[in-house]
Amino acid sequence: MSARNQRALAVAARTGRLGCVVVDDGDLVIWDTSEKGAGSSSEAAAKLRAWIAEYHPDVLVTENPDAPGRKHGQQVRILKTFAAVGQDLPILNLVVRRHRRFQNAYEEAVDLAEQFPDLALMVPKKPPIWGNEPYNLVLFEALVLMREAGLLRPFGGLEDRAV
Repeated sequence: MSARNQRALAVAARTGRLGCVVVDDGDLVIWDTSEKGAGSSSEAAAKLRAWIAEYHPDVLVTENPDAPGRKHGQQVRILKTFAAVGQDLPILNLVVRRHRRFQNAYEEAVDLAEQFPDLALMVPKKPPIWGNEPYNLVLFEALVLMREAGLLRPFGGLEDRAV
């Protein structure tokens, strides 16, 4: 099966929230979030299995929990759970390193919304320092993982702005 005919599911974890996106033949077709699934590793595993059962992906994309980055504590435990669940499935399991190509996740969300106009209204605004992170930011992180896996064409970022 070629990459063009595959359905890929990317899952991401941020503080207090899980998110997934599904790309089918290069088109973004599904996005979903879960607050309950972020409560523990077992809840995250259950939510991932539910998404897999519902969306029937050929490819699972998760973030490498052992790569250096900003994830810590519960988020790292959830990422390790995602990788472990993926190993037990009869689908291609891609564990990718997340690279920072933007100054912050909000700039990255704007860039991704240019590629996926359906998400334009979901681009979160950066809250004040005392505010909570917008729930939908995790969707854009899942899309970034899809791009890191090579399942989306490169688009935007710091390297594109350097001349």
